Amino acid sequence: MDLEVVGHHALLFDDDAMASFVSSQEALVEWNSLFIDRYDVRHLLSSPPPPRKRRCHPSSPMPNPDGHLESELDVERYQDLPPPSPSPTESQGKNSRFC
Repeated sequence: MDLEVVGHHALLFDDDAMASFVSSQEALVEWNSLFIDRYDVRHLLSSPPPPRKRRCHPSSPMPNPDGHLESELDVERYQDLPPPSPSPTESQGKNSRFC
């Protein structure tokens, strides 16, 4: 097995003022009532993604063991987003279609 190491020359600047600016609130940009880094790709979206809706499957014999893990991951993914405002049509049909 061959191993190849590739490196590039980089200039690093010791600038305390720039480091404190980058770590401050002024370096963030507003996106849908959140302040995010200017390199965060969420600012390219027009709005936050809608939450995924899960349907109940009462006929399934075995519950999905990863279902609990998936819901925990969704909490981590979207914890900094504002809660979605329900539309009138969603709140009317919510009880009949979903658990």
